[in-house]
Amino acid sequence: MTSLFKKHKRTPKELALKLANALNTLKDSGDTKDQESCGKYLADMRAIMYGDGEHPPDPTLQSQLTEAVHAADGLLASVVIHLPKLFFETRKDAAAVFNALVRHPLEPDERLPFIAELESRPDVVERCLTGSELGDQTVGNDNTALTYGTMLREMARYEPLCRRIVQSPGFAKMFEYMQAASFEIASDAAASFREILTRHKALISEYFESNHVAFFGAYNQMLEKGNYVTRRQSLKLLSELLLDRANLSSMLRYIGDVENLCLMMNLLRDEARSIQFEAFHVFKVFVANPQKPTAVIAILKKNREKLIGYLANFQNDREDEQFAEEKAMLTRLLEQMGDDDAAQ
Repeated sequence: MTSLFKKHKRTPKELALKLANALNTLKDSGDTKDQESCGKYLADMRAIMYGDGEHPPDPTLQSQLTEAVHAADGLLASVVIHLPKLFFETRKDAAAVFNALVRHPLEPDERLPFIAELESRPDVVERCLTGSELGDQTVGNDNTALTYGTMLREMARYEPLCRRIVQSPGFAKMFEYMQAASFEIASDAAASFREILTRHKALISEYFESNHVAFFGAYNQMLEKGNYVTRRQSLKLLSELLLDRANLSSMLRYIGDVENLCLMMNLLRDEARSIQFEAFHVFKVFVANPQKPTAVIAILKKNREKLIGYLANFQNDREDEQFAEEKAMLTRLLEQMGDDDAAQ
């Protein structure tokens, strides 16, 4: 028997207006009823953007919701700012709606309306960056930080927002978050860090040029004092960044610094084999550099015999042909440094 009382489905415009009102009230009250209302509206928005499990999303409704939220000035920013006050499950819906709206274009010109809006809201970008600090202060603990992490990675996909991210004060705190006591928060921060630094090569190259000393100084501290997982992941990322042609200028500056060389030589002797292996891939760049500064040459010559002996027995059980070839190449280069002395 068909019910005479079918549930009224709110239009996208109604949802946007009601959510804006509920968030505005929640801001002052923190009342459970307001939290429930926000949860209901965000769940309906998620169903519009992703489908409800039984029906696929309707492109017309998606566009209408995008337009309605954009017209409700500051609504998307309000979702981000008031996220910690929402229920545990509602935060997931909020992030899903946020991410879907950011990537959804407005007809007919296909522009992404929320990119410029979020770019003009440094407080929103900062909140997503520093969300890890809220992990232990809100109901649900790490859930809040992880939800902000998904929003941050979505924003990092777009160059104007990624630029805003690296220019924000909170970006420097990423080094702290990657060393958080919570494994989930640390891993999530590391995922965001990688996304930010590898998505837009020209932007990040420019960032490295302007912030080389501060950035790589903090990076080296993390490599020295971080936990095992953080150091392993960070060493792997560092080798990728240095070997990326877009970062050639920063790479030459990094491998021209004796302190960086000494750090890698120490990490080569780390008790963890995986740390040694990742450090090797950074160390090889110092040795293979055809234009080594005098100070770097001096350190390598001073430790030449020890390095050759160390490489001869370095992880020989690893079945990796490229790795074996690279070890042989480094050994030859170190031996040639001795031959140069003999020729003189």
